[in-house]
Amino acid sequence: MQSMKTNNNFNLLIIDDEEINTELASLYLQEEGYKIFTALDAENALKIISRHQISLILLDINMPKVDGFRLCTMLKEEQHTQDIPVIFLTAQNDIRFITKAFEVGGADYITKPFNTLELKARVKVQLQNIAYLQEIKAKQSKLAQLSITDPLSKLYNGLYFDAQIKTLQKEQKAFWIFYIKINNFDKINKLYGFHNTNKLVRIFSKLLTKTLFKNAIVSRLFSAHFAVITKAYSKEDMQKLYKILLDTIKKDPTLKGSIEFSALLIHIPDKSAPSLSIIYKKIQTNLTLLENSNNKMMML
Repeated sequence: MQSMKTNNNFNLLIIDDEEINTELASLYLQEEGYKIFTALDAENALKIISRHQISLILLDINMPKVDGFRLCTMLKEEQHTQDIPVIFLTAQNDIRFITKAFEVGGADYITKPFNTLELKARVKVQLQNIAYLQEIKAKQSKLAQLSITDPLSKLYNGLYFDAQIKTLQKEQKAFWIFYIKINNFDKINKLYGFHNTNKLVRIFSKLLTKTLFKNAIVSRLFSAHFAVITKAYSKEDMQKLYKILLDTIKKDPTLKGSIEFSALLIHIPDKSAPSLSIIYKKIQTNLTLLENSNNKMMML
């Protein structure tokens, strides 16, 4: 694990209707470099939470109007505050209060008068837990992104492409598949070599992303085969898009004269849409027809 982020990146909120208690806890915790906010009641506490990114809350139980138990329950019911750990800091030491504190979502319980070293240690443990969880979530997010990304082109991969088609079909939404195949890829590989061919693929991929509609899902399925999902634009718009892409490739100083491609523009209706296997069979059949003709684009 990487080291925990510095203490001055953590915002702590101390909530207690006795100002002397908030001042005392603030004094000790500021020694650790935390940024401290204080509130004397639930109303002001909620205002602070809405305005600042609070990392941890130290909460008294006995407060006017809204007590600590109710406030903690409110925080745990809201999505944007439910993950903020709450340490109850209170004079109540009865087991019933301690039990209820954990039942409403409290992360820890400290009785007053508190020991300074204990207070700092328990706060530190909760903040370390936050840092570790954030690191784990970041790693999980990265792994999830890698699982749907083609490593060479950095476009989406075939797994993600298939999933998106199935989702659109389930939602009965019409869309276009723009299927693109770089022609004579084996010859290009032999002519330029593995390293330079990969470079051409990366450049081609970037131009695809740059040229196509912003909301398009651009994927590299395998080798020299790419596929794009776009909304149900008009045929005229899709033809224009093909011409723009063709002109872009021809003008690129690296790709011009090196790469030619064939393209299928396939409209998928919102109802009675073909299965994924039928779509791929249709693509393969018509790509073969294109390769045996002088045409480079077909609209279906």
